[in-house]
Amino acid sequence: MNLKKSIGIVLITLFLGACTATAQKYNINIKINGLSDVEIYLAHHYGNKQYLDDTIKLNTKGEGFFKGDSLLHQGIYLVVLPSKNYFEVMIGPDQEFSIETDKDNLQKKMIIKGSKENSAFLQYQNYMMSMNEKSQGIQQKMKEKVAEPDTLTILQDELKKLDKEVKAEWNRIIAENPGTLLELIIKAMISPEMPEFEVPENIQNKDSVRWFMSYNFNQNHYFDNVNLSDERLLLTPILHNKIEHYFSKVLIQSPDTIIKYVDIVANKASGNDEVFQYVIRYFINTFQQSNIMGMDKVFVHVADTYYLSGKVDWLDKETLEKLREQVAKLRFNLVGNLAQDLKMETLTGEYARLNEIKAKYTLVMFYEPDCGHCKKVVPKIWEIYNQFNRNEFEVFAVYTQTDKAEWMKYLEEKQYDWINCWDPYNITNFRFYYNVYSTPTLYLLDKDKKIIAKRIGAETLENILNLELGRKKISEIDFSTEEE
Repeated sequence: MNLKKSIGIVLITLFLGACTATAQKYNINIKINGLSDVEIYLAHHYGNKQYLDDTIKLNTKGEGFFKGDSLLHQGIYLVVLPSKNYFEVMIGPDQEFSIETDKDNLQKKMIIKGSKENSAFLQYQNYMMSMNEKSQGIQQKMKEKVAEPDTLTILQDELKKLDKEVKAEWNRIIAENPGTLLELIIKAMISPEMPEFEVPENIQNKDSVRWFMSYNFNQNHYFDNVNLSDERLLLTPILHNKIEHYFSKVLIQSPDTIIKYVDIVANKASGNDEVFQYVIRYFINTFQQSNIMGMDKVFVHVADTYYLSGKVDWLDKETLEKLREQVAKLRFNLVGNLAQDLKMETLTGEYARLNEIKAKYTLVMFYEPDCGHCKKVVPKIWEIYNQFNRNEFEVFAVYTQTDKAEWMKYLEEKQYDWINCWDPYNITNFRFYYNVYSTPTLYLLDKDKKIIAKRIGAETLENILNLELGRKKISEIDFSTEEE
């Protein structure tokens, strides 16, 4: 069973079951000029996905009704045409209204009757389209006038004026629509106003200090205008986009930093069960699949803190057990942890012990001779190995198979004289402690045998060693050639 898929299904089911609507009805009259005898669809946002709610067939006049015996859950919905073009409507508590538009200009030709909130939403959408067009026009002029400083200054002032106008319009809508979904959404999209930071004149690196103050403000105030206790945000793209941007763009991509703010955001969302479930599901799936080295530490933290602790109980027993097994395979090999010591037999029958290696850096490499990727990577590691002396860099190469004749032939042919060892009876349980499910698998350790990098390519290994051992400055590293 796919963990992500199963968690998603459970949460969607719980959400839709928990938000039971009252015995009222929805009745949305649709007329789309230029269409006839075609099916159109009503769907809702849920995070970054869309789900179908209703299907109707328009008559020869382009008319039809979306209707049901219970209210729709409040949020932003899409009316989708056969051409895949669509327009958005806001579904609030009043769900009986009419929409008329034209298939060739859905947005600008739209007329809404019977829904004050949707009329305000339409006005807002058209206003933002107009302001975006103006902004793009100014930015295009700035590109054309890049060599004219005076003109650029005037254009920059025009952009600032435009920005003030937009903010004033947002504030007007918020003031005139208290308690509505429209107010909730617009407030959530407004970033907290950045204060003017005062940096002492006599301080060095003013720009760095100002950047740090701005970063600190953003990480602590990013969600000030987002009501994480309001489940209506779930049926909009706003909540997902805000969370994704915060954890991928705003925060420094350090596992410990991410973990701290995972718990802070989870706590903010804990006032509403549906939002809390969505947020925790987002965390477990995002950091389970992250390609950023070290983020599996965040995945383990989320699993431990919320799922395996019993704090949440929406997973079935089978899925929870699979999660427990996955976490167990990662727990001992997280970046920052001390690597599990290995005592393994060498080709001569003697034993080599990982913790007895005295080099500043040690690569633990699990490989097999016939592995296609190993045939590319291991020779590159050998080239890197010979660039450094043994007190700087050592390789602890583990043959993962059980055919000693194959291993001996391979080493005789390649003449790799680093520390070669094997464990044919899996006495050390290396596959578990190092999560060896494919080859090659590489772990870079420091002098204290702490894991500083894992599952890296040869180019990344070489770059790390050159930087850490002072062979090159970061400005001299060509990161564009890396192949992981």
